[in-house]
Formats: sequence, C-alpha cells, structure tokens
Amino acid sequence: MATMIGLQKRSISANVRRSTLHCDKIGSSLSVARVQHFKHGSSYYKGALVACLSNKRIFSSNASSHAPDNPSKRFGNGGGMLKFTSEETHSVLEAPCLQHWFKNWQTLRKQKLTASTFAAAIGFWHKRRSQLWLEKIGAIEPFSGNLATCWSNIKEEEALERYKLITENTVLFSEFQVYDSKPEDSWLAASPDGIIDRMVYDLPSRGVLEVKCPYFGGDMSKALPWYRIPVHYIPQAQGLMEILGRDWMDFYVWTVNGSSLFRIYRDPEYWDVMKIALSDFWWKHVQPARESYSSSVIKDPLFQLRSLTPAPKHELCRDIVYRSKHIVDNSNLLIREIHGKMTN
Repeated sequence: MATMIGLQKRSISANVRRSTLHCDKIGSSLSVARVQHFKHGSSYYKGALVACLSNKRIFSSNASSHAPDNPSKRFGNGGGMLKFTSEETHSVLEAPCLQHWFKNWQTLRKQKLTASTFAAAIGFWHKRRSQLWLEKIGAIEPFSGNLATCWSNIKEEEALERYKLITENTVLFSEFQVYDSKPEDSWLAASPDGIIDRMVYDLPSRGVLEVKCPYFGGDMSKALPWYRIPVHYIPQAQGLMEILGRDWMDFYVWTVNGSSLFRIYRDPEYWDVMKIALSDFWWKHVQPARESYSSSVIKDPLFQLRSLTPAPKHELCRDIVYRSKHIVDNSNLLIREIHGKMTN
C-alpha cells in the first residue's frame, strides 16, 4: 500500500518561492548556478548562467523536449554507426535545487516503463522510440531534464496550491506505483502528481491529478492556459488511471497568467489497445536487447542489435492517436481562468 502524505505536510521551499534560484555548489566543479525563472513581455527566459571552476565537466542546458541530450554520453549517427564520446557531459539542470520537490525515483524508473514514456514507446515522436529503447537497455543514460522540465519541477508546488484553492479538493501524494493487476505486469509503473479521494452522493469517487506547467519556450507572451489537451498526453493519462485504479483524472494546466482544468475519464478499451503496443516494445525489443547488451561487448547498439531495434512507430500507433483524439474531444474543460477571472 502506497504511503499517502497530505499536501499540507509539505512546506513550500524557499527555492520554489523565489524567482531566482541560487545553488552555492554543485559537486566540486560548479561554483554558482543562477536560473532566472521568468521575464514578462516579449523577452525570453534566460537559462542556466553558470560559473564553472573546472575544465573536467561540460554543462549543457539543452531545451529540446522530445530528443534530449544524454547527460553522460553523446552519440551521433554517422555512416550508420553509433559513436560514443569519452567526454562526460553534465547538465546544470541536474542541480538538486532544480529537481522535483518529492519525486526522486530515477533509479526505480530505469527498470520500468512508466506512464510518462508511453507515448514515446508507441511512436508518437520521430526517433524518440529508438532513443527510449537505448535508454531502457542501458546504452545511454535516461533523459535527465531540460529548461522545460526544470520550470515544471520548480513551479508544480505553486500550481498545486492554485488547484486546491480553485477546486477545494484535498490532494494526497502517492509513492512510485508499480502496476499490480497481474504479477507479469510489474514492468509497468507510474508516478502520479496527486491522488484525490472524495464522496459524491455517498459513493466513493477516485481520481488522480496530473499537473502541467508548460514552458512556452520561455516566452511569457504565449503563457496562456490551454483550451485543449495535447493528444500526446493521453497515453500518460490513461496509463496513470489504469495503473493506479482510478476512474477519472483532473488534468490541470498552470501558467503565470492563468490556468485550465480538464476532466478525463478512464477508457478500458483504450488501455487494452495501448497495452499491446507497450508489451511489444518491452518484450520484443527492450528485454532481449537488454540481455544481449549486458552479456556482450556492444559498441554500436543500433547496428549490432539492429534486429531488436524498434521501428519508429508501432503498427497500432495510428489507431492509438485516433483514439487519443477522440478522448481529447470528449474531455471536459471545467475551468479556464486568466488572472483569477473565469473565461469559460
């Protein structure tokens, strides 16, 4: 049974409250890292101003959300060969003060396929499926974050407080959840942002909360709450509801200028189709390749293990995208507010 911790038991850290974070030392090589959170108008966020006292590490602030740089190895596909460099690369965004305020489950996630990666495992993005495969077999380090994920990490507590104020819901927190429907499904897992239990007409209503704090490339002139849920979030949403055994999801989008709240309902048929694609990715590609990679000297996984490399998209990807659009169309926009004024 997962341990539930009330939101009120977590104090909002000073690092999240301030618009400027100061990290006095990161390891032995970083003296000062100052991340300015936001500038209004047409200006952009300025990320990762770093003073580095050592030449032993390179700090990177890559802002790609779909094809992130590997923080410990770089690879290129030159002439069909995967090339790893010996130079170690670290991101300033790995600083402890910029990490998620309670989700510290990176080690647990390595051995599981988690809900946030379901869309990638299906093939929603070009090349992301093969990159996820490389991560899961141990050939490259998992995506460690970028400016967008850093922004989300440090603003999520503020977003949760706003969600509680608007809905008057009590939010509980769950530990890392492994899918326990069947013992053979323990390779699936999820990390929810919050759990909502309440009574409606004396009947239990079981929900899960997902919070998004979009970065908008750092441009605050575009920082307005969404009217629709992006299609690629639906695999994550349905996966969270299935793995946690929840009936509905509050999908909450927070920005500096306002927020929107959507209600999504669990779709068992969607899960049945998606699980086929996820199972194929895991059992036909990840598991056999992981065994080969761990027992042999593999310098170029994309070439040497090419028979196990997944195609860019699963054959059910188009069907799942179509089903995702249908769920988006049928989701309910419960609240949309700009600077505290309701607009819908």
